[in-house]
Amino acid sequence: MPSRGAAPGFKRKGRNRYWIARQIVRDPMGFPDACIPLPADADDAEIASLCQNHTARLRAWIDEQKRAAAAAGVDPKLRTRYDGTVESACRIYQEHPLSRFHKVKHNTRKTYVKDLRLIEATVGRRLIRNVTILDVQHWYDEWRKPVEPGAPERIDRAHDAVAMFRTVIYFNAALRNADCKVLAAELERVKFEKGGARDQELTLQHATAFIKTAMEFEQKGIMPPGRALRVAIGTIAQFELLLRQMDIIGEWADKDATRKLPAGITRLELDGEIWTGFFTWENIAGWRWRMKTSKSKYRAAADFDLTKYTLLLPLLEAVPLAERTGAVVIGAKGLPVRRDMYARWFRQIARAAGIPDEVWNMDARAGGATEADEAGAALEAIQGALTHTKESTTLRYLRRGRSKQIGQVAEARSAKRATDHGPSEQS
Repeated sequence: MPSRGAAPGFKRKGRNRYWIARQIVRDPMGFPDACIPLPADADDAEIASLCQNHTARLRAWIDEQKRAAAAAGVDPKLRTRYDGTVESACRIYQEHPLSRFHKVKHNTRKTYVKDLRLIEATVGRRLIRNVTILDVQHWYDEWRKPVEPGAPERIDRAHDAVAMFRTVIYFNAALRNADCKVLAAELERVKFEKGGARDQELTLQHATAFIKTAMEFEQKGIMPPGRALRVAIGTIAQFELLLRQMDIIGEWADKDATRKLPAGITRLELDGEIWTGFFTWENIAGWRWRMKTSKSKYRAAADFDLTKYTLLLPLLEAVPLAERTGAVVIGAKGLPVRRDMYARWFRQIARAAGIPDEVWNMDARAGGATEADEAGAALEAIQGALTHTKESTTLRYLRRGRSKQIGQVAEARSAKRATDHGPSEQS
């Protein structure tokens, strides 16, 4: 039998001989070949050579894990060890330095965390080796149930949670956890219902009512001075300019979520957070605004002459000259508004204006696109204004597109009948 110094990791169990990673280090950091059987007919020199090679691979793996952890800002000592449970798989997906969890935008990561918490809280202690497709279908049904009897089913919630569970299992399968590989193969063969596309819109009538109510809030002091006006500016800018909410209010992120910023975007640092945004007073000087939208990866620029937007311009002009600095849409303490505050203040004004709760702030963009479609704007022009690369995406924003098509079909059939039969036959 070779000496331990000559054959690191060597261990004999009865007549069988193995190389074991934990004989080298206490934490092999997920090394996929934790226990390797050694040939029964190998002599001591061959055993020593094999053990040294396996140990070198282990050391290289650990070094790579540490480098990746340092690059991702993750402490490798705090990483969860896989114990076969759903919870440990979820934690590994969040902690592993090579996980895509660390590469998505911070707001996307927040939605991931929400889904992961739901999974951990409800099925976290389940052993993956005992989980079947029937179990996952049952979880989907449970996650889909309404908050209370009579309330709408939470289809998107259930679909997103199952999609995240798939992601977790696929990632752990890539780490060669055998039970995850089995379940991953089974999950590839099933699909789960997803909620339909939104069909709500903020109409022109809603927009004008929102403006009127916001100005009443200002006059009556229902909100702090200037707050309702700024929320109205943000909402109407989304409606008029067909821009995403993020393009108008910007976004707050942790400092570790920074990225290379293009020209024209403003950056503000505050207490470990960073705000970035385009819609600032400095960028719209002379009521001209050239910017690059958030979803175009800063490739295509949009140029707006704000004097052409009859709902938005009066709101901008209502802001006193002394306050026209920094972000246009501001929240508490004069700082750029945060997404949750913006949504809360929008809802307060919207309810007072008689706008249904089913209509969200984000529906302003679809409402503007639908209005343009009904006004006769070409689909290609609307697609360009929305900065969509695919026509199919634009069609989803035209909320009344289907009813319009149905009407066109009815008109075409009536016209054909009139041509075929003539007025005398129809009387």
